[in-house]
Amino acid sequence: MALLLIVALFDVNYLTNKAPVPFSQWKTISFYDFNGLKRPGYTINGVTEFAYIETNRKIEYTGNGIIRITAYFYPSRSYVFDEHIRNPDLLKHEIYHFYITEYFTRLLRREIKAFNGTVTRHIINGLNKKYIRFEDEMQKLYDEETYHSYIMQFQKKWEKSLDDELLSLYDFSNPDVSLKN
Repeated sequence: MALLLIVALFDVNYLTNKAPVPFSQWKTISFYDFNGLKRPGYTINGVTEFAYIETNRKIEYTGNGIIRITAYFYPSRSYVFDEHIRNPDLLKHEIYHFYITEYFTRLLRREIKAFNGTVTRHIINGLNKKYIRFEDEMQKLYDEETYHSYIMQFQKKWEKSLDDELLSLYDFSNPDVSLKN
């Protein structure tokens, strides 16, 4: 039981728990919002100078023919391994992880909208699982190609690509999706 409690503590910082931040407010995020507890001894290829951002999407059924699909940043699950490395480049890298979550959230909204009101919860859940899988793959590729922000050339390439993708999906930036024709 004690082990379970310790593991749970390192998943969410319940002591300074902050509400999730929707993507629409991403510009307000700073490293001081990363309040999660870092896992003891955790490194990335032996390097301890990194940060970790937790993002996800939430699907809410409002009951009036609208579903709300929102990408969130979770401050109490995100952390900076070493507080001395709070630099703008690393923060930007972490924010672009949030961009990836928003990108797949917009793709999900677009696909649901394409059903023209004939979509069911079962279909929505299946689509969400598909996009979670695709997102996980892209998140890993982003970190591999940029080496967690250390290879600036690739970091800039990813930033440009994600900026363009989000712009191309601007019509799906509203979290509310009408299930009516």
